[in-house]
Amino acid sequence: MIRVPMKRSVCGVVLLLMVAAFALSCSRHHAPAPTQRPTQTHGPAPAAKPEPAVPASQPQPPSESRAEELTANARLLAGLPVEGPGPWAAIQERPSWQAHAKAMGALWRQDDAARLSKVRAFAQARLSNLNDASSTVFYPFGGPDALYPTALFPKAATYVLVGLEPVGRPPDLASLSHPELEASLKAMQQYITPILQISFFRTDDMAQELQNKGVLPILLVFLAGTGHRIWDVEPMAVGPDGALAPSSWEAKPRAVRVDFSAGDAHERQTLLYFSQDLSDAGLKKRPEFEAYLARLGSPVTFLKAASYLMYEPWFSRIRAAILDRSSAVLEDDSGLPLKAFLANEWNLTFFGTYTGPIHRFKNCLQPNLQQAYAEGSALPLPFGIGYQHIAGHSNLMLAVRKR
Repeated sequence: MIRVPMKRSVCGVVLLLMVAAFALSCSRHHAPAPTQRPTQTHGPAPAAKPEPAVPASQPQPPSESRAEELTANARLLAGLPVEGPGPWAAIQERPSWQAHAKAMGALWRQDDAARLSKVRAFAQARLSNLNDASSTVFYPFGGPDALYPTALFPKAATYVLVGLEPVGRPPDLASLSHPELEASLKAMQQYITPILQISFFRTDDMAQELQNKGVLPILLVFLAGTGHRIWDVEPMAVGPDGALAPSSWEAKPRAVRVDFSAGDAHERQTLLYFSQDLSDAGLKKRPEFEAYLARLGSPVTFLKAASYLMYEPWFSRIRAAILDRSSAVLEDDSGLPLKAFLANEWNLTFFGTYTGPIHRFKNCLQPNLQQAYAEGSALPLPFGIGYQHIAGHSNLMLAVRKR
């Protein structure tokens, strides 16, 4: 997030000290109270499969027409063609959509060649054991980035993403006027261009827009843009005991469930997005979400461009939840500090190059991580990811819990 990333933390609780504290802090300044920034080789033995992400009573299987409508809307927003007559054909005849398709097509091709194809190859070569052993991927501070967890862990049954932005509603392009459609297409390009070019969101310029419209269209675009078929979208609510139950769009839900598959594959997968502040104060306000996290079992946790939030004392609860429950953690250096992973509990594998944080987070330099990389045991990382998004400057660390 070169200008201002999607997630931020706060360096102090006293507004008058914020400017002085900036030079000494690892994180960004946004408000006088600490808060989450809105939107960011080995393998464990198979664990008992938790059932965290589905309500107790399963909904009826979605109809083909429902899947067709959801997938068509997402593909059109992604700039991809939709076959067949009806409203989809009419939309594709509009010059605004054709220009959108041309621009988006170039972005998808560029990202796949420069990064995403290499991410998938890396996952197959280095993360295959995790893909076989874990059924749940937990991606806190990820916002609506469905792109990277599904590429790194394509076999997961459930993906749990968390950000501050509201859910929003499924897109319905056929109901939009010509000016509304053109505005929606331009906004989508603005939203996803950064992550396709530099691997993370850059969102301050569109923060208010996301607060008004929500992130669900972005989630669906990432799924459709990577060849997935969307079967159903359902608003969800978290009960006091952490159990999920269906909600309604009128209730402005704080969670949404998306059922999808890789193309026409028989196996269905689930993505859940939660609008939730992960700071200690935010979790204290919503204890039901912490109860939900307890239902995740032993997920693989993925952290990328996380603004070094969990270096801060006021993110202690989510930090502890990750360290206590994860079977493995895959992260860049902006996630959990290296010192959090005790040698008697974790096996560590390093990838890429640790060049230190970007200037904005220069005080989050980790000398012990520098030393770990200086020992020369790091394996290659063939793509750029995170704040140091240029290939050859990026790092990932895989921590696998010892059994």
